[in-house]
Amino acid sequence: MKAIIVHGGAGQARDPSEVPERVDFMKDVATTGYELLRSSHDALDTAVEVVKMLEDNPLFDAGKGSYLNECGFVEMDAGIMDGSTLFIGAVGAVKNIKNPIVVARLLLNDPKTNVLVGEGAEKFARDHNVEFVPPYYFYTDRLIKIYESMFSDTVGAVVLDGEKIVSAVSTGGTSGKREGRVGDSPLVGSGFYANDSFGTVSTGIGEEIMKTLLSFRVALYFPEHELQDAVNMSINDLSKIHGHAGMIALDKFGNIAFSYNTQGMFRAYMKDGMDEVIADF
Repeated sequence: MKAIIVHGGAGQARDPSEVPERVDFMKDVATTGYELLRSSHDALDTAVEVVKMLEDNPLFDAGKGSYLNECGFVEMDAGIMDGSTLFIGAVGAVKNIKNPIVVARLLLNDPKTNVLVGEGAEKFARDHNVEFVPPYYFYTDRLIKIYESMFSDTVGAVVLDGEKIVSAVSTGGTSGKREGRVGDSPLVGSGFYANDSFGTVSTGIGEEIMKTLLSFRVALYFPEHELQDAVNMSINDLSKIHGHAGMIALDKFGNIAFSYNTQGMFRAYMKDGMDEVIADF
């Protein structure tokens, strides 16, 4: 069984005119990911490639579309986990890296360190010839407008290649956040989690997600409950503390689940046996 689910953030549609374009792009991302799986790419490589696609699109809060912090520049977080080995890689508060998920992927196999932040993560990236971009790469009219309000988004993917499940996430964090702020996204168990049974990725306000270890929380209910029920119960637990978020999930049998307590969540998914990708907000 091969399956993929991706998301482009949960919350409100700040600009309704963007919704169709964002939904269409989510469909393209899931289609590309599924085609990679069908062409023998493993879950790790596929997860990285689809998250890179989202990082490169300025409509999403990751990579090029990352929101500006209180100082008017971009700091990004990313994380990835291989459910078959429980290996993780993550970066926090990195600047001028085109695709932070690439650095997280490199750290997943590093024998000494799996999580780096700030200048240390940037040095590691340079040492491994990761692509850097100038600060103006991130500056778009859309971001300047968003900077005037506080928003938070994330992008992510959960991928099953028939042998293992991989969860991956990337974000620019909250608009206007404090310099040096690290959210839930690079924190295993909060922003992402995977084991040999299921994988999850969460999106929303990181400070709220961290209070419940939202991505890991599914393990409290699954497999005693069906995956969709476990995801619903986890989001309900967050609602009890007045938190707002969305979550996507996959299990080893290819069952797809998602839930959110926000206005909507951009998502798309595809698996063996489906005729076409389903995408929605």
